[in-house]
Order: sequence, then C-alpha cells, then structure tokens
Amino acid sequence: MANTEYLKLVQCEGNEWKFVSLPNPEDKHVEAKFYFGGMQLDRHNDIAEIIYRNIADNNPYLIDAHSHLCIALRKQGKSDENLQVAEKTYNLAKSVIPEIFDIKKYELPWKYVDNRGFLNVCYMLIIEYRDRNQYQKAIDICNEMLRYNKSDDQGIKYLLLASIFSLKNYQKAEELINQYPDDNSIDFLYGKLILEILKDNEDVDTLLEQALECNELFPKEVLKTEHETPEFMGEFIPRGSNLESYIYWHNNKELYKNEKIVKFFKNKIVSKNS
Repeated sequence: MANTEYLKLVQCEGNEWKFVSLPNPEDKHVEAKFYFGGMQLDRHNDIAEIIYRNIADNNPYLIDAHSHLCIALRKQGKSDENLQVAEKTYNLAKSVIPEIFDIKKYELPWKYVDNRGFLNVCYMLIIEYRDRNQYQKAIDICNEMLRYNKSDDQGIKYLLLASIFSLKNYQKAEELINQYPDDNSIDFLYGKLILEILKDNEDVDTLLEQALECNELFPKEVLKTEHETPEFMGEFIPRGSNLESYIYWHNNKELYKNEKIVKFFKNKIVSKNS
C-alpha cells in the first residue's frame, strides 16, 4: 500500500469518493511548474515531459503529475514509456483503495477534480492497450471506469464499443448499445446500422438515415484508399465534421474493412450519388 499520508481515498457524500493526493511539502514550486508544463503541451511536448517528470519524481504520490506526464509522452509517440507510467500510476492509486470500497456500490465521479488524474490514467491505459490489440484488457478497464464514473464524461462507452467490435463479439456490442437507447452519437448510430448489415438485414433504411443525419461524411471516409488526419484545433470535435468522421473511422478501422460493410456503403452511397 502507498504512503497514505500523501495519497488516500476518502468518502465524500453518499456513495461518492475522491482521491486526496498531496504534493511533497519540500517541493515549493509545484503549482508554478504545473502551469509552465501546461503551457508547453502541444507546443514543446519534450519540455512538458521534462517538467512533469520532474514533478512526478519529486512528488511520487501526486497522481495528477503522472497523468500529465502520460499526456506529454503520448503526444510524442512514446508509447512504451507511456504504458509503463500509466500502469505504475494505476497500480499506485489502486493500492490505497480500502477494502470497504465496493465498486458495485461506490463511485469516483469526474466532478471531483482530484479524481481526474486517476481517471485520465485509466483512459490512457485503454488507448495503449487498444494500440497493442489487447482488447480484453481495454474492455476490463472500460467496464471498471463506467462503474467508477457513471456520467462517463470521457466517452469511455465508445472505446468500449470499439473494443468489443474489435473482438467481433457482436452480441455484446448490441447489448451495450441497448443500454443507452437515447445515445445519438456517431458510434452508436452507425453501430446499430453495422450490426443489422452483419445480420444481412436489408430493412435498414431508417437506421441509415439516422446515421447519415448524424454524420453524412462517414461512408466516404470508409471508402477512401488513403486517410488523412484533419486539422484538429482545441478539444471540441464538431458533430458531423470531417474530424468526427476520421476519429470514428480510426477507432474502428478494422471493423470497416469488413466486405459486407464496404459493399453496403458502395451500393447505398456511391450509387446514389453517381
């Protein structure tokens, strides 16, 4: 178990808990270094890495420092180092969760800022596991996170769906989609359509119309021979945009190599526009 003087999990209101992660009192400039590190992200990620690594080394129980180090590493394509830091930090945080904490009963909501470092590290683990085709590991972390943070502020259910599709477990994919009947995201609307295509169901016009209303650019993204990453400014992904279409394709590119799906889009979209 970690040093609970600097890192512990405490109960807040009702079934909600949060991490208390404290800096080393001997490190007098933690806040200033955090601010400067944030200024370097996306501009000079190598410098951001140096700053956050320094904070993490001097403050081993400060989860947010490790979380930001993961971001800097990911942005530089340092995948192996990122996975190593993320796994170490995940295990550190889990080591202070008391036995009384029942994941079926208690939550670690995103609304508590002190929980975000841990939740972001979990997100990073999912991305790294998916990049390595370790989809079951990604699924396990996704399911854990959806119990911790039921409001799903990070869009974990979409990574879960993509990982389930990667394992070709179409029954599980349908079960997940049915858990969120009001979700009108590109992931779920096209997910519903794809499941019916794979069942050879020809009565999909309504599902296709709903999916195209969400993002009409996506079928063309599927049929491209080369995929270029659109310019990405800020954190907001506009609905119906090229960026949304590309990100969804990128997260599900193996699924959209399926011959049935490609043929469907060619027949329904290309022939319609020709």
